[in-house]
Amino acid sequence: MVTIKDIARAAGVAQGTVSNVLNEKGNVSSEKIKQVMDAAASLGYIPNERAKLLRKGCSDLLAVILPNLRSKQYIDFFMSFKAYAENHSYSVCQYLTNDDQPEAEINALQDIRSLMPAGIASFTSFTSQSDSIPYLEGKKKIRENIIFIERDPDISCRYIGFNYGQAGKELARKALEKKYTNICILTGSLRLSNELAFYDSFVDTMKNSSCSVYHIQTDSYRKLQNIMQIFHDSTPQAIFISNYGFAESVKDIHNTFYPELSLNIYTVSPVFTMPENDFDKYELNYRQLGKIAAETLIENDPSGKYPEKRILENSGFRDWFSNIIYSDNKSPLNILTLDTPSAYTLRSLSRLYTQKTGIPVNITIYSYDEIYEAFTNMTKYSVFDILRLDVTWLSWFAEKILQPLDGIDPSVSQCLNEFIEGTIEPFSMINGHVYALPTSPSMQLLFYRKDLFNDPIYRRMYFEKYREELLPPDTFDKFNRIAAFFTKSLNPTSPVDYGATLTLGSTGVAGSEFLARFFSYQDNLYDEHYNVTLNSPAAVRALEQLVDIRNYSSPKYNSWWTNTATSFASGNIAMTLLYSNYASDLLSSTSKVVGNIGYALVPGGNPVIGGGTLGVSKYSRRANEALSFIRWICSETIASAETLLGSVSPCKKSYENYEIVNSYPWLNFAKDSFVMAKGRRVPELSGFPFDERRFLSIIGMAVKNAYSNVQSPTIALDQAQKMYDEQFLNRDV
Repeated sequence: MVTIKDIARAAGVAQGTVSNVLNEKGNVSSEKIKQVMDAAASLGYIPNERAKLLRKGCSDLLAVILPNLRSKQYIDFFMSFKAYAENHSYSVCQYLTNDDQPEAEINALQDIRSLMPAGIASFTSFTSQSDSIPYLEGKKKIRENIIFIERDPDISCRYIGFNYGQAGKELARKALEKKYTNICILTGSLRLSNELAFYDSFVDTMKNSSCSVYHIQTDSYRKLQNIMQIFHDSTPQAIFISNYGFAESVKDIHNTFYPELSLNIYTVSPVFTMPENDFDKYELNYRQLGKIAAETLIENDPSGKYPEKRILENSGFRDWFSNIIYSDNKSPLNILTLDTPSAYTLRSLSRLYTQKTGIPVNITIYSYDEIYEAFTNMTKYSVFDILRLDVTWLSWFAEKILQPLDGIDPSVSQCLNEFIEGTIEPFSMINGHVYALPTSPSMQLLFYRKDLFNDPIYRRMYFEKYREELLPPDTFDKFNRIAAFFTKSLNPTSPVDYGATLTLGSTGVAGSEFLARFFSYQDNLYDEHYNVTLNSPAAVRALEQLVDIRNYSSPKYNSWWTNTATSFASGNIAMTLLYSNYASDLLSSTSKVVGNIGYALVPGGNPVIGGGTLGVSKYSRRANEALSFIRWICSETIASAETLLGSVSPCKKSYENYEIVNSYPWLNFAKDSFVMAKGRRVPELSGFPFDERRFLSIIGMAVKNAYSNVQSPTIALDQAQKMYDEQFLNRDV
């Protein structure tokens, strides 16, 4: 076994230096850190984790006991639990009980306790009726760091689950609604609290009906032969199932052996983000359950923040086609949208709308400049029913080219409460009316390479050079300093060529890069006297910082944010500023930064918002159908599916879907940051529309002139100020 003494000898340093490096302690130079790490790697050194545990008394480890990892609900729970724990610096071990075998569960507990974990989450098969419960210790008490999941053992303990009685009642009501006369109910062992609650509630709801209810109780080992029994006699009209894994087996047997028989399958199910039509599903959010279980164990708060018995809300029957109007008019709906990742997910999901309604949906995709020209020159001859506007254009265009949605249907304002905080005003409201619904709300975020920022050698080198810790920058001075540090031409030891990206395609794009820096100095475009001063000292400093990045970024700057995402994903850049609705490209199949993506607020903490909002064209002759489509595409079920495909959801509930959050972990951070974004162009009560595109053209020209050394930042902004005054201060223009 390799020892500290061996490493010290190979590295040519003292043993104390090796100890400090391996334990990330002490004031060790970057040169010696590198010597020690290289020596440890060459010798094949493996840290003694057991010794660390003994010194600490417990580990940063959480354990999970599951029946199996074949069933989707357990996979969802475990992956979400693991993601939350690892994001909070805990590791996770899993143990399987071979579908509730008592000996396997007892053996798992013995192994887990030898690891001295910080907490255990268990889907136990033991109950108070068992001969003994292996979780009980002295005085028949459960250890504080154990939480039981889904199955309540009916003893004094901490427990998290769903309302399984309500699930049974809702499924029974579905049977009554369909007026079935012959049904089967399929459950797991009624020894388990969740199965018993489901069964009792289902049967109680059906007791006064004339429907014949046949119950089969099974488990994973007997399920196939028991399910076959359903088809041996008179096949029921429908089967109601307490467990999604059983439902999959029913479907397989039905499709394989009895495809000619008509059979409806209803089941309790984990949440599905993408459409899936095999069953009628009553959904329970096992991903949320996993996150909350991990959170509860990590917090371990004795103050009562987390109740001993916690029941989460059931998701229930989620309607994929709510708010749809079924019209006899089958002529197409025509949509005009900007070229973004959302445009292509919109094109894919609109096929579901067509399948359900018979109404074709045509989606036309324009570039940034093309769509602005189309909106500017729109007339009564326009062929488009639905328009996707950039959020910053809504003020200028809403009353010119859109119909107020609350004029089409006053009830539309009720759906605004579904959207995430901080989006309603900028994405929907103009002069007290609802003109649009948010479809892909986003904001600029700072993305950075976690592996570089966490590397002990680079952290020490940065400290030696600047006498401050290497952290995600909270000012643009620090941003530029870190960008310089990670630029290979200035620091040959850097593992990447460039410290940052720059996105300067059109004048509009260049203007957006400037605003990121400008809003780090002041909250809104106007100052405390309600004046827009583009050549203020703060504005000049913002432009100087932008131009300075020229030295730390590729000379082939990015023309659009899709290019920026691709550049950062190449693995050759330390940091980037990127709108969150383009960030899904960071996880492309060719990405070299997967697993190493850090994210934070933009420096200054006042992010620029972006993304799109959908409205009904003033010239559409199918306003009701157009609004129906908008409400459908902006609903939680569809928006969640869009997000999983690479867009961004406007709906609060999407961010409780841990399939989405685990796939794109920055989305929850972005969602919570909308309330921090200020950046108003005109005072809230001014009532004046603001021509964002014209403004960005003015400021973007200044950026490009300064970047190319045609003008100094001061002169470029002086000229921008003159142009702004000429074009904006005259309200008749």
